[in-house]
Amino acid sequence: MPCPPADPAMVRLAFKQLRQRGQVARQRRAAAPSFTVRLPDGRVIAAEEYGDPAGPVVLYFHGWPASRLEAGLIANLPVRLLALDRPGYGRSSPQPGRTLLDWPRDVSDVADRLGLGRFHVVGLSGGAPYAAACAYALPHRVRGAALVCPVPPAHGVHPRAPGVGHLYRLGRHPVLAHRLFSIVRPLLRQRIITPRTLVGGSLPAADRDCLDSRTLAGLARAWREGIGRSVQGALSDARIYARDWQIPLGDVTMPVDLWYGGEDSLIPLHALAPFEAMPGLRVHILPNEGHYSLPIRHAADILRHLTEAQGAMQRV
Repeated sequence: MPCPPADPAMVRLAFKQLRQRGQVARQRRAAAPSFTVRLPDGRVIAAEEYGDPAGPVVLYFHGWPASRLEAGLIANLPVRLLALDRPGYGRSSPQPGRTLLDWPRDVSDVADRLGLGRFHVVGLSGGAPYAAACAYALPHRVRGAALVCPVPPAHGVHPRAPGVGHLYRLGRHPVLAHRLFSIVRPLLRQRIITPRTLVGGSLPAADRDCLDSRTLAGLARAWREGIGRSVQGALSDARIYARDWQIPLGDVTMPVDLWYGGEDSLIPLHALAPFEAMPGLRVHILPNEGHYSLPIRHAADILRHLTEAQGAMQRV
């Protein structure tokens, strides 16, 4: 039986809806594809842009051992988010022997190359020490910082503590860390194991509920990108976390927001005490969230709070 003739108005409406769906799909993806920024010493830093191109600029520092693609898990971004791979991760050049305070120099060079003036920084978990380093070393560039479920200085954690304590032990035993990654990396690349396989057994209900198939797929993609080509970035980070950061946190005078989930099973609350030395620290504890559920559920609100709070302070 032949189809009835199509109503021209309905055809136009259908095409309009298809175009709108295409626009929404493009907004859900990165606003710009992956690109690299060449630094004065010849190295490159890989970046990805997400969110509103006209929004406030926020530089995003990924967790361990992920990559810039981690930021793609954040929905409804109210900002222009530029996610950077640290040296040795993803498509960024390695930097042997790097320290925590090398990162602000790279960030400043990237900002110069991209024509950025001042900006905000946010660090998730293993990216938080790098956000703190930028808040300390770049007070003339950084408007404000957010530390989300932050990896704390190692001296505040018992050497045999679970969770983040394992990360410090890898940093103190590089041969063991390298052997571990030599096993995990090919299994991760071949999708035999996932991030849920590695951390799922110790997670609270809030985290387990948030790590659905879509989120796990995105997180696995970020991990594969981060350590798929090289594990040098992850090994360097572990070493840096386990040592003295050489950042006098008491000299970080700008406002810093620290976000923590009360159900976090990877980082104990008492280990965050060293951050209290920051004069402008503002602590936000969400009692029913875990290490993963907090950023998954609240990242957009955290970014909005970061940029709007600083804007309000500047208008006063």
